[in-house]
Amino acid sequence: MYRNWLSAITYGMIAAIIIVLASAFLLASLLRFTSFAESNGSVLPIVISIVALFVGGMIAGSKKKEKGLLIGAITGLAYCLFSLFFQYLGLDQTPGLNQYLFFIANIASASLGGAIGVNLFSLKH
Repeated sequence: MYRNWLSAITYGMIAAIIIVLASAFLLASLLRFTSFAESNGSVLPIVISIVALFVGGMIAGSKKKEKGLLIGAITGLAYCLFSLFFQYLGLDQTPGLNQYLFFIANIASASLGGAIGVNLFSLKH
């Protein structure tokens, strides 16, 4: 039972991380090889993260096939904890109020994705 939960959360996390890394590579390439300035895309990382967690929640929900809001929220929370640990331990930065609001938006997005993933990809006879 717990293995099924862990498997679904892992698939959702991996999908979200792959989307974020691919988007970071694309944004870095745009910054390097075009006249796109960093100030022009200040909202892009937020949007990319929310979309990535929505997709990750959908994948987790489709793998678990039940309790989409819960599995999506756990996936979002795991991603946010990973991000928080990386920020705090790797970059030596403490999060502020805006960062916590961003985490809440990410968890909500993953929860919504989980609910949609369960209902969209489940075959009910």
